[in-house]
Amino acid sequence: MRRPAAMFLAAIVILAMGAAPAGALLTGVDVASYQHPGSAPINWVKVRESGQTFALIKATEATTYTNPYFASDWSGALGAGLYRGAYHYAKPAKPFSTALDQARYFVSKAGSQTGPKDFGAVLDLEETGGLGRTDLATWTRTWLAEVTRLTGKAPLLYTGYYFWKDKLGAPIDIAAGYRLWLPSYSNDPNSTTFRPLIPTGWSRWTFWQFRSDGTVPGISALVDVNRFCCDLAALDALSGGGSGAGAPFGSLDAVSASSGEVSLSGWAIDPDTVDPISVHVYVDGRWGGAATADVPRPDVDDALSGFFGPDHGVRISLSVGAGLHEVCAYAIDSTSGTNPLLGCRTVLVTSADPFGNLEVAISAYGYNYLKGWALDPSTDASIAVTAYLYSFSLGTWATVPMTASLERPDVAAAYGHGSAHGYVYQALRRGIGAQFACLVGTNEGDGANAFVGCALF
Repeated sequence: MRRPAAMFLAAIVILAMGAAPAGALLTGVDVASYQHPGSAPINWVKVRESGQTFALIKATEATTYTNPYFASDWSGALGAGLYRGAYHYAKPAKPFSTALDQARYFVSKAGSQTGPKDFGAVLDLEETGGLGRTDLATWTRTWLAEVTRLTGKAPLLYTGYYFWKDKLGAPIDIAAGYRLWLPSYSNDPNSTTFRPLIPTGWSRWTFWQFRSDGTVPGISALVDVNRFCCDLAALDALSGGGSGAGAPFGSLDAVSASSGEVSLSGWAIDPDTVDPISVHVYVDGRWGGAATADVPRPDVDDALSGFFGPDHGVRISLSVGAGLHEVCAYAIDSTSGTNPLLGCRTVLVTSADPFGNLEVAISAYGYNYLKGWALDPSTDASIAVTAYLYSFSLGTWATVPMTASLERPDVAAAYGHGSAHGYVYQALRRGIGAQFACLVGTNEGDGANAFVGCALF
């Protein structure tokens, strides 16, 4: 593909679609500077009137080239009513960070591609850059993942049957995660019986570049012509169905936990606006709170070359109870459209109060025996623990002070506050029959004294 492109397609929609006879499939063109001989413009209205439904436009190559006609073709195609997509011509190289650089360069020039008739990004992979199979597959994964992160949509991959097999080794994971734009040409471009070879890992193509020498009214040079697998309703569904510029995108970068609190950080952008949008947070499936994504994020701004402005970061802290919690964040669409999930994290939240566990409480052979652990998250030191023992036969309480200072490496591994937090109590039983014990940990720093275990024995 010297001049080809591709489009983003939503996997869940494609899986539900059936194939149509080749002659009945929707067609579209892909263009680059080659289609502007002598700087001749493309008449996109004539392209549309000729029966074409979509256009794919080369945006960038490596990190140094932007198609000088990209902006005018991008707006012209949409103005004529065509569905559209943008592609990047890959220049693989070591180190793998070059894939990140090229992905960010592409998005900075092509934008998020989430308009009402936009399919999204495509990686045009035709060169190895001298990389072997494993390295080339890693480079490809890196580019695809970074564009997914930046735009919120999985790109399409343009690759041929033999290039995929011989140069990449047909990595199944890439085929499973990204849709195929396949170049394959018959001796008779009008044939309705020719079927291209499908690269290993895909069961079918989504777009098929079936000729590279097409003549289309409105374009002054020969042009690649492509088929879409399905019908116009499917094509519209893949583009977003005209519901504004598209859904928000972003990332939940980190979730951290401290005493009684979780803190989130990330970023979110709505392609409908350059203004900050709201991010909603849910904890264990229940409403947690909201924040405005207006925190400076120069890294996001740099990656998108100022396309949306610098202030789209989000930070929020929420008070939650101690324990294991799932925290999820959603970007809220400015036009009341789709509110996509930015991500979820599971975190362990501790309390500022002492906590612990009374693991064993028994009365046997005339003795009471208690065993467990207790710690205060404000310190790694051993803390004082008071055992309150009640004898039902005597109807009286006894108070036993002690220190939770025995070695408990399992507690250290689980909670990270040192290991000297175990306790064992053994003493003559008071009275006969049932006993009751409650242990209270003595607070250090923030918080208050708290029960660390109770038992009837």
